[in-house]
Amino acid sequence: MTKILLSLFLTTAITACAKDVDATPSKPHAVRLAVSVTEKGFEPDNLTVQKGVPTILVFTRKTDKTCAKEVVLQITKTETIKKALPLDQPVEVAATFSEAGKLSYACGMNMMTGVVTVQ
Repeated sequence: MTKILLSLFLTTAITACAKDVDATPSKPHAVRLAVSVTEKGFEPDNLTVQKGVPTILVFTRKTDKTCAKEVVLQITKTETIKKALPLDQPVEVAATFSEAGKLSYACGMNMMTGVVTVQ
């Protein structure tokens, strides 16, 4: 009788645990990278990201002495995202880069630039 109860208990426990397992693969967590806009330009001006991994670039303009009042981020060879950069306020730009290679980010006048290397 004890063996039957133990067997029944173990079967129930294993079945309950198996129901909690999700067979769908989890999505990768977003990688956050900070970029400051200073009198020197974008710092850092070279970022490396992984292809297919959700990425959040957080731009913070720390000076009013440059033309970098907005950022234009190239996410594919033909597609860009443009965001205003208010002074001293972090601005998140979310993207998932789908192709390996080098893409750019720049101020609206393209005078200050940076590179995103997608691996």
